[in-house]
Amino acid sequence: MNRIEKYVEEVLIQMQSTECEREEIREELLSHLHEAKSDYISEGLSEKQAEKKVIAAFGESNRIGQELQESMYPFQRGLLYLIGICTIVFGVLFYLHLSFVIHEPSPVWLVVQLLSGTIVTLAAINISIVGRYFYLLNALLLINIIWNGINIVSMQGLSQWQAILFSAYLLILVGMGFVFVFRNSYYSTSRIDGKHQKQGLVKFSYIMNLLYGVIVIILSLFFLWSFLFFGGIGIDAFITLIPILIWLIFYKFQMNFIAKKPALSLATGLLVSVAALVLAFIILRFSNGG
Repeated sequence: MNRIEKYVEEVLIQMQSTECEREEIREELLSHLHEAKSDYISEGLSEKQAEKKVIAAFGESNRIGQELQESMYPFQRGLLYLIGICTIVFGVLFYLHLSFVIHEPSPVWLVVQLLSGTIVTLAAINISIVGRYFYLLNALLLINIIWNGINIVSMQGLSQWQAILFSAYLLILVGMGFVFVFRNSYYSTSRIDGKHQKQGLVKFSYIMNLLYGVIVIILSLFFLWSFLFFGGIGIDAFITLIPILIWLIFYKFQMNFIAKKPALSLATGLLVSVAALVLAFIILRFSNGG
């Protein structure tokens, strides 16, 4: 690997792109750099001198890679940082509230909250690696969303204004999470299918399928809150999370399916969402009947 090839790899390591897209960028960068190198050689420079001058003229590799990342996936890294840090900040603030106001600290909850925020923050730091796997990144964010949703429905014991303030914070955090998932899903579409003829329908399909997910999550968390409020923690409470798990798994399929058949994906997304809720309801009926 010569100096120019090594430089290009250093640029690419800053980017979220898939292997196919990275190969296209690699070829384009190499072509441009080798052309500039040939110009310098024709001016009388040696090969090594030409390579050094080309690289110096092009710019520092990390900066160029980050600029390309931002131009192709704007605000992805920054939004991840914001979600991760805000999740950690909420954990610290709410734990202090539990400790000094309610006097019921929960170290296990704090560990899970800090772990959730740390994972998202680490994904932002390593977006050039994690970001290539669009579903994995979406799954991390959806788990963060679900956990923060559970936090919203688990605020018994707080005063009205305390519950409103903490819930508002979490709702904003959940909203940012869904914005990231939508953006990341849409970027995955353009990487899977280069045609832009039905981009409007694709966007609409993504919005609707995420809306199905929002409805599934809200209903599941509402039933979870009901069980926690009236019956405490039990197997029935965890059954209410089954629709979320089913939707989350199916969403991996939907990410590819939307890009190819956006209209049909609307129907299948709705069908799976309803089926997941019905399945959980049936399981609860049988478990209560038993």
